[in-house]
Amino acid sequence: MNSAYLSFVLLGFFLEMHLVFVNVIIGAAILTVVVRYLAYRRNDERLDGLARDMFRLMVATDLFAGVWATILTVYMASAFPSMTAIFTRADFYPIAIALVGIVASIPLIAAYWHLWGRIGPRAHSALGIPLAASVLLVPIGFRYLFAELNNPQFLNPGFEPIDAFANPLYPPLIAHTIIGAVDIGAFVLAAVLVARKEAGLEGIKMSLGVGLALLVPQAVAGGYYFAVLERYDPYIAANIAGPLLGYDPPSALFYPAFYAALALVVALGAVALYAFYEALKGRVAKLATVATGVLAEAVMVLMEYVNDGARYPYMFVTGGGGIPVAQLANQLIEMPPATIYTALASTLFFTALFSIAFYYAVVRRLLPED
Repeated sequence: MNSAYLSFVLLGFFLEMHLVFVNVIIGAAILTVVVRYLAYRRNDERLDGLARDMFRLMVATDLFAGVWATILTVYMASAFPSMTAIFTRADFYPIAIALVGIVASIPLIAAYWHLWGRIGPRAHSALGIPLAASVLLVPIGFRYLFAELNNPQFLNPGFEPIDAFANPLYPPLIAHTIIGAVDIGAFVLAAVLVARKEAGLEGIKMSLGVGLALLVPQAVAGGYYFAVLERYDPYIAANIAGPLLGYDPPSALFYPAFYAALALVVALGAVALYAFYEALKGRVAKLATVATGVLAEAVMVLMEYVNDGARYPYMFVTGGGGIPVAQLANQLIEMPPATIYTALASTLFFTALFSIAFYYAVVRRLLPED
């Protein structure tokens, strides 16, 4: 394995770990704001408590996602400085939008928590609107970078940074991203709530219901994204769909993962439906509910692997070719394979520690029993 390939793999791993947490942040933030508003309108203390639990999950997840975002950014700038330079030039405005969201979300998160119960419920519910908007601005901005990778606008004659907003891959990609994030957040929230000693049935039922309701829109958004991808980027589309769907893929590394992800989506729907049915009957299907959170994250990991990995050996893809990964890798300071293997091994070790810390932070500490 050459160093360019290993650098590409490590970049993908850091991205996957970041997205595992980011999707929960987006989903939990949106659900928090909606449930807090319902609690205010119905004067329901149980819903207010559920909204607090959702917000705690979002805050704890945000801490871990921030660490992975730092790792991802530093690694990308050092291993692929040319790609980083292209992004900052071609996607300056989308990156600025994402940074505005990050900067605005920090004080809004603090204010939303510390003002809970200290100001009127109507005003506090209204505060959730800019909070949700700031959280959404982050993927709204950064997803332009992924659209740029799959359909680079900067290669078009006469390109100006404002032209990045005209990427035809972006609308289906961001729809797929946001719907999927809320879906994942709902299932993970249900899994976290059911892990408590005294599982709150209403919260579990609501979370599972939201997750189930969004599975169909998520599938529609995914189909829409693939249709647009097929038109503008047949190379990636062929790698994703594979021979079972009538394509001649350049590589056999990706379409098996896509088929596996589709099978997991079916399994997720069946398991979630069973857990939701049990909740409607007043029973808690603990293992099934936990499984929905695990399956939702597994589907995301596989789908992101397919969408991003299917570009290889190219980083930016256009038509049947593109700009190779090796051409964008750091040429001044070459990373030997041993260094990359060491980085990957240490990352896996700290990932295990992160997972343990996340479990205790979310289930044992930040979500105390009533």
